[in-house]
Amino acid sequence: MRLRTILIAVVLWGSVAAPWTAAQSSSTLVVKGRVLDAETNAPLSDTHVFVAESMNGTVTDSTGRFRLDEVHPGAKRLYVSRVGYANEAVDFDPTPGRTQVFTVRLAPEVLETSPVTVSAERDEAWYERLDRFKRLFVGASGFAEKCKLVNPEVLRFEEKWWGTFKAQAEKPVVIENRALGYRLTYFLKEFEKSGSVVRWDGEPLFDPLTPQDSSQAARWRQNRREAYRGSLRHFLRALLDDRLKEEQFELYRLPRASAFRHTSRADRMPTSRDHILEPSPDDSTYHLDVRDRLEVVYRGEPESELYLEWADRSRRAPKDHQTSQIELNEHPIHIDPYGEIVEPYGATLYRYFAFTTRMSKRLPREYEPPE
Repeated sequence: MRLRTILIAVVLWGSVAAPWTAAQSSSTLVVKGRVLDAETNAPLSDTHVFVAESMNGTVTDSTGRFRLDEVHPGAKRLYVSRVGYANEAVDFDPTPGRTQVFTVRLAPEVLETSPVTVSAERDEAWYERLDRFKRLFVGASGFAEKCKLVNPEVLRFEEKWWGTFKAQAEKPVVIENRALGYRLTYFLKEFEKSGSVVRWDGEPLFDPLTPQDSSQAARWRQNRREAYRGSLRHFLRALLDDRLKEEQFELYRLPRASAFRHTSRADRMPTSRDHILEPSPDDSTYHLDVRDRLEVVYRGEPESELYLEWADRSRRAPKDHQTSQIELNEHPIHIDPYGEIVEPYGATLYRYFAFTTRMSKRLPREYEPPE
């Protein structure tokens, strides 16, 4: 059996000392400012400005000005992007009830790429690589079947004979997710598959789609809840809140010598939050540190048939629980209060987390599961 892995490769940032919810705080602030050319000080219009991982974004007007309303408390990353310029990220910690003003200067950037080839001129190999990219990046779940890659023509692929597969995007990649009701604009920085490891880095912006009727709105709510339940974010939020048992998670340490063979219950040792997690002394994040591989069992949902097919295990029946593994690449890694890993390549995910941590099941920071 081939073991597939994925590296967490999205840059995420620490936030407030406890997960923010609408019930906890109604105080928001305004973020506004201007985007200028770093060399000429000329205003830059039509520039994307957004809070990373959120639904809060806009584009600058003809004078380069922007305004974001209802920005919630907690440390954030403001991402600024325009074609022909190097992207900029500004980290800030908003104070409720106050307006924060930024002037962002973007440096012109010469793109060392060939012109985009129109779709009609692309060969069969490009379309095969596009299908491969979609399966690796968007996913292989049932939700992935309802995702449309709106602008595939912005993608370029590179494949080496020794197995490395890379993708680059000359413009943001746009994915319309009709399963969850979001239009995701992904500012892709890096995508690479090498051997059994897939990793990517980038910043997403979410725009909610308008449901056709109340029935579709209800399906989206149900699908979002399904995407959240048992996810890496669900697990990390439960870990931070000390609610693993209540959220139906079990946590084990798996000795590294056992991680590379078929494991049994005798190989793994129960562990707890207190043994692997502690508040950071420097900021509002938490330190997660363990030398063994972590095994996470979620008993709230069974395995899916699509997971068994993806993992080359279709010969057996689905189990009534989902099993995932996490191995740290850095010690410690930081977890922000939204349940996100801060380090771009801080951990490697195996098994069910590797299957579900794809764009087709990605949710914005604002999402909170129903009580």
